[in-house]
Amino acid sequence: MRSKSFGSAKLACLTLVALGACVIPIPTFSPSYAQTVAGRAIGEDASKFVADQQVASSKPAAEYTTLQLPSPNGIDVTATYQKGSKKIVQIEATRQLSLPGASGQFGKFEFGKTSLSEIRSLFGSKGLLFTGIAPVTATPDGGVTIVSSYEVQGTSIIASFASKISASSLRELKQRFGEDMYAHLDGVALLESTVVADIAYLIGTRGNELVYDVGYAPIVWKNPISTAVKPRQISVARISPSQLPVHRIYNGPINAPYFTDASARNFQTRISEGMAGGPTFAGEYAVIQVGCGTGCSIAYTASVRTGEVSRIPIDDDAAQYLDLKYQIDSRLLVAQSAKGAASKCHMQFLTMDEGEWISLLEHDVGPTETCYNSIAQNLRN
Repeated sequence: MRSKSFGSAKLACLTLVALGACVIPIPTFSPSYAQTVAGRAIGEDASKFVADQQVASSKPAAEYTTLQLPSPNGIDVTATYQKGSKKIVQIEATRQLSLPGASGQFGKFEFGKTSLSEIRSLFGSKGLLFTGIAPVTATPDGGVTIVSSYEVQGTSIIASFASKISASSLRELKQRFGEDMYAHLDGVALLESTVVADIAYLIGTRGNELVYDVGYAPIVWKNPISTAVKPRQISVARISPSQLPVHRIYNGPINAPYFTDASARNFQTRISEGMAGGPTFAGEYAVIQVGCGTGCSIAYTASVRTGEVSRIPIDDDAAQYLDLKYQIDSRLLVAQSAKGAASKCHMQFLTMDEGEWISLLEHDVGPTETCYNSIAQNLRN
């Protein structure tokens, strides 16, 4: 199990308590100023325009200042610079809601039009995560934002693309696909903002441990992944449960289950019994795993607060050798099961956000027999 960490110049493997992963430092990159957003570049001297700009905010106030810059048509632009050196360390372009279709500042990307599935397809993976910040957040208007980040090849820069699913799109997906809606999120999440930032700045604000998706490789700015770039050979990505905390744990009355998934009705008694024990996941959900034959099982979550029952979106409907890892104070659930057709043991990292499932990362752990081990064992290997 490996993740990446900045710091020491040589490789080291440290035991991590939460999921038993290995932390491996990587070397820093040489600076490069070729990547620009709205005509501004990381590392550019901000002195020439600081006096003429309106200060939008400071973060943190003692060391960095963020300015609102003149915006090209259809986007808002901010630049964060280090007060001491006056060097720009982050640039963010965000679409103006009334003007969809403005340049997404990368290749042919367009704000409000380019989907998350297009971004991930172009880059070949879901990107990387900083363990100090959640990749999925709820928005004030009831939507959800998903951030995908990638190193820019040969530089000290990370590019991030934030895609938003509106509240209305979430409702429509729920109505059309029911419990299978999670599989369609990537297609309706639309590009909301593009950010480029210096790695050293991000370490200070997001933490120095990175988690890489399966098949990850750095991106070439304004181009798809180069065929000459070899994907990182990693075992599986690490996400800490503490990265996706819940804000409260429900301790009220347990409501009777109601079923939006037709298959769950076949297990009404088993699900009711599982709910009677109270929540065990994400603050208000009971997790129920039901056998369906030799080595086969199906898993559900049931909200003891609302009674809503939903199937956990494992790749195979009836999973072989299914193992689940979760806890009551986190929205992270790790599922491991054998994929029969592929003869492989597969691991998924999922999060429950506002009652909806979102897939974060996936990984093939090994051959089918690897699933005889628990998740904890495979995360230590």
